Amino acid sequence: MTKPKMPALGPIRTLLPLVLGLSVVTWMLVGAVRDNGGWSAIDGALTLPNWSWSLALLVGFVTLRDTGYVLRLKWLSNGELTWKQAIETTVLWEFASAITPGIVGGGAVAIWGLHRQGMTAGKSTALVFSTALLDELFYVVAVPPLVYILGQAVRPEGLDQVFGWGIFWAGWSLMLLLALVIAFGLFLAPNSTHRIVRGTAGWGLLKRWKRTIIGFAEDLRRSAEEMKSLSPLRWSGAMVATMVSWSARFLSLVAVMGMIVAPLQSLDALLIVARQLVMWVFLLVSPTPGSSGVAEWLLQVFFGKWLSAAPSPIAPAITMLIWRMATHFVYLLLGVLVIPSWLNQTGRKNATGSSDL
Repeated sequence: MTKPKMPALGPIRTLLPLVLGLSVVTWMLVGAVRDNGGWSAIDGALTLPNWSWSLALLVGFVTLRDTGYVLRLKWLSNGELTWKQAIETTVLWEFASAITPGIVGGGAVAIWGLHRQGMTAGKSTALVFSTALLDELFYVVAVPPLVYILGQAVRPEGLDQVFGWGIFWAGWSLMLLLALVIAFGLFLAPNSTHRIVRGTAGWGLLKRWKRTIIGFAEDLRRSAEEMKSLSPLRWSGAMVATMVSWSARFLSLVAVMGMIVAPLQSLDALLIVARQLVMWVFLLVSPTPGSSGVAEWLLQVFFGKWLSAAPSPIAPAITMLIWRMATHFVYLLLGVLVIPSWLNQTGRKNATGSSDL
């Protein structure tokens, strides 16, 4: 493989997702104020009674989400990463995800970051592939039971019931396929998977991405060798950490809505989580960095009936703002604060196995 170039991680990259997200929130806020006769006509408190409990829950969920990510990296690295390195890698990964389109994600940056911190190319790739496998497994396993239990309730009224639902199941199927490819490549038949994936590089339209596909095949085989040393206990811990992180991610919206939209005890947390799982597919195919703009719009599509029933007419816009602050903007801020010093501390002289890249 060729050595990857250093990704662009400067502060300027935070501006586009920030501007897109805040523009949608501002547009909704201005519209709500205008439709209700101006600021002077909007009466009453914005927050609900006992909102502080929901705020505490929100802080707890954000903490749990990131703690799960850090623990997962720590365990899957087999102790090779220190706690500080695991935290810094999490910040780097989340920041990269926040400034790139959902379908791109921050995996490539995470591989580069892990290698920069001293991991070999094979180990860093194996670690990122392993986390990707756990993420895909959680998603593909969690969706069918919730869709079966809740039925039509998981489908938002504003989403086309044929075209939109078809996109969702197509996305779910792609995640299942990716999980199977990684699982076969890492555990079940690494050599066979390597040959199959490499062979697809010569297919028709896929020839355009021949080098990328071949590189993926090589990385997958190398990752299989790296992950053989992990014990079942570490894999079990990483899976639990993944479940905690994803659950905390989606429960964060429940906490935000409990502050502004409706009392916590009146919210159907399971349905809110299930709808976010459906919404996740559309966020992944968003062309904007960190799904900015698209995420705010989709929140209105998927949760409009809850937001429109809030006591204050500006509650929907404020709910979106707080939700994005807790799940997106915070990582833009952390990235700007942490990454510059991290870059100074982790020179290329720290990377080992550079020839692998």
